[in-house]
Amino acid sequence: MAQSRARRYPASVRETSWSFVLKVFVASRLFYLLAGGVLAGLVPIGGFQRQTSDIPFGALNIWAHFDGENYISVAEYGYQETSYSTSPAFFPLYPLLMRALAELFGEPVSHGALSVWGILISLVTLFFALWFVYRIAEEGWGERAAKGAVLTLAFFPTAFFLNAVYTESLFLMLSAGVVWAIRVRRDFLLACLLVGLATATRNVGVFLLIPLAYEWWRSRHAYGWRAAYLTLAPSGLLAYAAWLWWRFGDPLLFLSEQAKWDREFSGPLSALRSAFGLAAGSLRSLFEPTTYEASGSDGLFYDFSGANALYSLLFLLFAYAVLSLGVRWLPADLSLYGFALVLAPVFFAASSNPLMSMPRFVLVAFPVFIALGILLKSRRLLVGWVAASAVLSLALCVLFVNWHFVA
Repeated sequence: MAQSRARRYPASVRETSWSFVLKVFVASRLFYLLAGGVLAGLVPIGGFQRQTSDIPFGALNIWAHFDGENYISVAEYGYQETSYSTSPAFFPLYPLLMRALAELFGEPVSHGALSVWGILISLVTLFFALWFVYRIAEEGWGERAAKGAVLTLAFFPTAFFLNAVYTESLFLMLSAGVVWAIRVRRDFLLACLLVGLATATRNVGVFLLIPLAYEWWRSRHAYGWRAAYLTLAPSGLLAYAAWLWWRFGDPLLFLSEQAKWDREFSGPLSALRSAFGLAAGSLRSLFEPTTYEASGSDGLFYDFSGANALYSLLFLLFAYAVLSLGVRWLPADLSLYGFALVLAPVFFAASSNPLMSMPRFVLVAFPVFIALGILLKSRRLLVGWVAASAVLSLALCVLFVNWHFVA
């Protein structure tokens, strides 16, 4: 066994992958952490700030806005069905980790301390997430594709969420870890355990059953009795549903709670028609000169801030286009998994903004970035893409750290 692992992981490969991922991780996180500090307070503070505990501005760290504050509230107070900020819609693994680390290291269980632990969890899990993505891409498509996948992911326009108090980094690590476990390490038990943890992090973790079941079916004769490991895959979701049933009498409360954010199960065609209509309105607003004449540069800023419906649609179309092109190279299970992650929010659309949070949801669909790494074969194209992506991310980052909704 030791010899076979040595063949799969020669020293030169381990050093190259770890070294490259570490460099990208450090460069990208310093870029966003420093940019966030510089950009905070640089533009008018958004109205959402008046509805939160971040008063005065900066009472919480700048990476704990919006959902971040809700995860902190769950970690501090637990779930309360009647409360917006401690809603069971927020899955338990991430706030449990924040709470556990705060108590383990003797920190006060306060909003401020928990927000710091949330960032540390996001940073640590991001590093491993990038490494898993690198190894998956390298194993299937070579070193160039692996480097492209990691670079495009680390500097994606919404990649600043990967160091925020959000579940993006944790879920990305667990989901990419599942595919790494079954495709690179060939460890079916580990893959099933990681799926269980992913389903305790986000409800879309159930889509990881697609690559898991595909791998089992492809090697079903070799796995034999080990197919029993599949029962572990949805364990996180089932355990959470059982707890909600015991605590609140409703095992599916995490779904019905989405109504607090105006989300409900809807037809995808209706949601997309509405999304295109709202995006067209945002686009017209951006080219309306009267706003700029009245308020100058502030008018331009607020119009960009209010164009969420437009860029949410663009992110969906981008992900769909890349995955459609990537079908040529990606295996069927990874393509289906990527499409499922990107299209699932369309089935639970908010009437006010059907594609709300789509720029962030695309971030965890790592098959998109593997396909992008394959497509951007030219070094010049890759550098240009990453540079343009990083610049756009600054425009979105300044919104986020100043309490304007991005995703």
